[in-house]
Parts: sequence; structure tokens; C-alpha cells
Amino acid sequence: MLASPPLIHCWAVAILVWIAAAAAKDTSLHFYMHDNMTPPNQSVVMVAGPGTAGFGTVTVIDDPLTQGADASSPAIGRGQGTWIVASMDGRSLLLTFSAVFQTGDFKGSTLSFHGSDDTSEAVREIAVIGGTGQFRNARGYATIKTASASGASVILEIDVRVSH
Repeated sequence: MLASPPLIHCWAVAILVWIAAAAAKDTSLHFYMHDNMTPPNQSVVMVAGPGTAGFGTVTVIDDPLTQGADASSPAIGRGQGTWIVASMDGRSLLLTFSAVFQTGDFKGSTLSFHGSDDTSEAVREIAVIGGTGQFRNARGYATIKTASASGASVILEIDVRVSH
């Protein structure tokens, strides 16, 4: 007896899903994001809010991404997006940005990040919600640590685990 068309369709879909899952590639990345709020290398601009970096502050970022924590470390791209002070106590940011890779193996590709960044925690986690180029259909997560904070400059250490 031949299988019914709906059963054949279900099997075909299951096989395609299995093939797609088997073809996924896992990648780990490690880089630093340099958040500079004052000239001469300003990469953060406050665009709305109460006038201080408190609840409701909205900023736009175009931060350098580097291989190491030092600002003179080789650049790999830019972190472009926004952060919003989203908690009344000012500790949690809603962080949404794209890592735009400009050099190396992933040149021309992007990864998109989104999540709550509770800056009072030593290690925070945000979601990788997509990507382009070599990271098309990416999903995963990133951990963030504050590598250093000095005045109006913050350097974030970012470890990424992504399937694509």
C-alpha cells in the first residue's frame, strides 16, 4: 500500500529540516567594543532623555570593534545601534546593535544583537537575533563583561556563540 500524500509531505519536510540542521555551522567570536562618550574619538551620542544618563536616555552608537582591549588593537568592524537606559535605577540598558565586520574572514557580514544589559552584573547575556552575509539566519547568544570603565569611556569584552 502506498503512503498517502500528506504523509509523504510530512516525511519530506522532516528530511529537509534535518538536512538544514545538519548543515548549520557553529562559530565562536571574541572582540571588544569601545564606547567613547567624549571627543576626540566620540562614538556615542545622546539623542533623547532627561539630559543625564538616567532612565529614559536614548543613545546612538557607532563603536569601534577590536581584537584586543587596547584602542590601538587591530579593528575588525563597528558596533552600530542604540542603547537605552531602561530601568528606573539606571543600571539596565536595552542594547540593540549590529556588529558590522569590515576586515578578516567575516568582512561584509553582520550579526544583530538585542537584549537587556544589567551593568551591575559582572557577566551579562544578550541574544544574537540574526545576521547577514556569512551569518545569514544566525541565532545564538553573547556574553558581555565590562573590561574597563574610565570616565566617559567603557570597553566591553564580548564573547559570541552563534549557529548559522
